[in-house]
Amino acid sequence: MRNHVASNHIKDIPIASLDAPLAKALSKVVGSSTRAGAKILHQPAYILHSQPYSETSLLLDVFTRNHGRLLIMAKGALRPYTRWRASIFQTFQTLAMGFSGKGAVRTLLDAEWVGGIPMLQGGALISGYYMNEWLMRALAREDVSAGLFDAYQHGLADLSLNAHTASEQAQVLRRFELALLSELGFAPDLAALGEIAADASIGYDVAQQRWLKLPSTVANEHALVCLTGQTVLDIRAGAFHSVRTQTEAKTLFQAMLAQHVTDKPLFTRHILSELKQLQMKDRA
Repeated sequence: MRNHVASNHIKDIPIASLDAPLAKALSKVVGSSTRAGAKILHQPAYILHSQPYSETSLLLDVFTRNHGRLLIMAKGALRPYTRWRASIFQTFQTLAMGFSGKGAVRTLLDAEWVGGIPMLQGGALISGYYMNEWLMRALAREDVSAGLFDAYQHGLADLSLNAHTASEQAQVLRRFELALLSELGFAPDLAALGEIAADASIGYDVAQQRWLKLPSTVANEHALVCLTGQTVLDIRAGAFHSVRTQTEAKTLFQAMLAQHVTDKPLFTRHILSELKQLQMKDRA
């Protein structure tokens, strides 16, 4: 009964179906893009979201390595005898995709799986949808970011192969958030502080995008995101193993994303909170 309740909450995530097979393909695609007029072939891509369009087609929100985020129409994908396999349109699998067109919506020509990894499950699955939702909210259409594509791909691989605990999943998400902020041009200037002590008390003014060194006795009196010097040092090193660093970096990065992208709550964050509450009730 408890599993059924949790499943109902997960299905509320308005990004993609959670029931179909997930994840093939997280080895890096070294594909070539061939342009013939407005035709693109063999483009490394991930489907972030899909939804029906008319009675026979699917509209895909796709993140590509060399062409950014695109809307692509899979014509006839919902017909009974379509040439497309339904599983090809699932999230978290690397595709070699071909499409054509120059307008707001492109036309899908081909899509093939590339490689394969184990399916995302549990907290790793929710973490994958969390990354998808930020990409959909933060990225403008056709803004190219090969570096962010690679960071997303590596994040999915880590979630599938290495991130088995909540702490390991948190490390993946903090690295992804930092990569996203860097791509958007809002990442904190970690060099601006110069030499800092691990026990220093530091504040970051999110609106003004500036650091302040604070006396530890008054740090909490300021309307700032407050961090220890050790957290700043860990962020510089890309090391998120410490629980304290995970917590403080999460507060900082999510405050910055709320400031510069959207302050509207994420669906996945809400679902994760509800699932944690259900788990706490089950243990009581």
